[in-house]
Amino acid sequence: MTKKEILTQLRAAKTAHIQWRSYAQALISGLPVDQDHVPVVHTTCKFGKWYYGPGQVLSSLSAYEAIDVPHETLHQLYMKIFNTLFSEDDRSMLQRLFGSKGQLDKKRRQEADIMMQNLLAVSRTLLEAIALLEQEVMQLSDEELAELY
Repeated sequence: MTKKEILTQLRAAKTAHIQWRSYAQALISGLPVDQDHVPVVHTTCKFGKWYYGPGQVLSSLSAYEAIDVPHETLHQLYMKIFNTLFSEDDRSMLQRLFGSKGQLDKKRRQEADIMMQNLLAVSRTLLEAIALLEQEVMQLSDEELAELY
């Protein structure tokens, strides 16, 4: 695989993370979110599929490992936000998720807003770690790149 191909995959994974984060923000805003965009395990989102799949070729690079914890933390926070906003009450979760905006209880919305601020901070950490990995890949010589495979 060429350096350009690796960087293309890494940038696509980064874009997938940014899109995923926007779905969490939509939940906070009370917008309906497609079922495909509800919280998932960190290993099965688009970014996770790359990181724990083809991206593992970069696992020997120092910046690679710094991505794991913030990525998993993001998913934990998103699940907490989701559970806070859609805990069981008199309406079914799916009806609330895929239906109209509905009226969420003010306390739950405030809790979710605070968690969202934490999620955004962790997201920034993750994006910085991805940028460091990208820089490390760009600095690899052809010989070093070949040793990854």
